Amino acid sequence: MLDILSATVPIFLIVALGFVMTRIGMFKRSDMSVLARYVVKLALPVLIFVNVAGRSLHEILNPTYLLAYAIAAMAMVLLGQAWAAARGVRGSVRAATISFAMSGTNNGFVGFPTFLIVIPAFAGLAVGMDMLVDNTLIIPVAIALFEAASGAEAHWGRRLRGILLRVVSHPMVIAIILALLMEPLGITLPAMIDRSVDLIAQSSSAVALFSIGGMLVGLTLRGQVSDLLAAVGGKLLVMPAITLALLFALPALGLPDLAPELKVALVLTGALPSMSIVAAVAEQHGDGDFGAASMMLSTAVSFLTLTGWMLVMSGLGWL
Repeated sequence: MLDILSATVPIFLIVALGFVMTRIGMFKRSDMSVLARYVVKLALPVLIFVNVAGRSLHEILNPTYLLAYAIAAMAMVLLGQAWAAARGVRGSVRAATISFAMSGTNNGFVGFPTFLIVIPAFAGLAVGMDMLVDNTLIIPVAIALFEAASGAEAHWGRRLRGILLRVVSHPMVIAIILALLMEPLGITLPAMIDRSVDLIAQSSSAVALFSIGGMLVGLTLRGQVSDLLAAVGGKLLVMPAITLALLFALPALGLPDLAPELKVALVLTGALPSMSIVAAVAEQHGDGDFGAASMMLSTAVSFLTLTGWMLVMSGLGWL
């Protein structure tokens, strides 16, 4: 438990700093939209580029791991949409935020430090595969949902063309494409540019977490508690349960079985709190308060649920 706290407490400290600085008036609540835009449009795409560029496709193409994570994430997207439909908000920005909060996993800020403690020899490989799914599937799907919600008044044909255009032209998607082309084309960045890219990438986590803290100032959850509990419960309990089931189902269907360490990594990936950029992306579409609340609550509750899932995997003999 102390090891998990050592990985997650710094997250809360930076969020708390953003809250305090905004609460005392050093920053305005409206400033958080600017910081969120910086994260989504520049810093995060650069971080994605840094993490994906130069990796061999053979290194991060374990079919069982990738397929299990992708299926679990898309199942959560569908579950989020089903919940939104039951609440009468299908196709809305709130539906997109719930789906993203349920499926987007905090691999960078919580997952990697946790993996380094629990499965150090496999931490880099696991996070590399997680980020491949994050950046090529989960984030583009989330962007598409938000863009669809923002253009809901258009004819479906124009709407579809608009969604596709905005998705493929989004900085995060462009960063993925450029990063995947680096190794096949034998391209390397000059040292000065590489260092500049690293500096921008390193700023993403602190700015994202700081902006989340600022978004919490004045936050009201009246009428949102049921959505919040659904998003957090789905992320921390349902998604890891699905990944656990897939670890037994996929090998039974003929796919290669995973090493115990990768099984641990996959279940923990599903059990990690919501991706920190949920708030930043939702803020761009007017739902930053709910995104920030879901990220914060899922991170707080994950102190308990991660420990519980580790106990389950210990009972299965994987830990």
